[in-house]
Amino acid sequence: MFSISDLKNTRYYQEVRYEEALNYTMRLLERRIGGVSQDLQVKINKLSVEDLENLGLALLDFTSVNDLVIWLNNQVSSEG
Repeated sequence: MFSISDLKNTRYYQEVRYEEALNYTMRLLERRIGGVSQDLQVKINKLSVEDLENLGLALLDFTSVNDLVIWLNNQVSSEG
């Protein structure tokens, strides 16, 4: 029998989860700081689901696009 945990491990489920997290985070960013440049969009698209969720929480404290840039730069530097 196919269980919920089996479903969550499928590629389709992971892709849908990623798309939902990305779309929701982009809507929140649009509302909070306005439009996001193409360059920033590319960086955001490379984030994992977990990082998108963390960005969603962090953006509650953002007041400008500069806060997003700093947050993204910190993500890159913490990976290295």
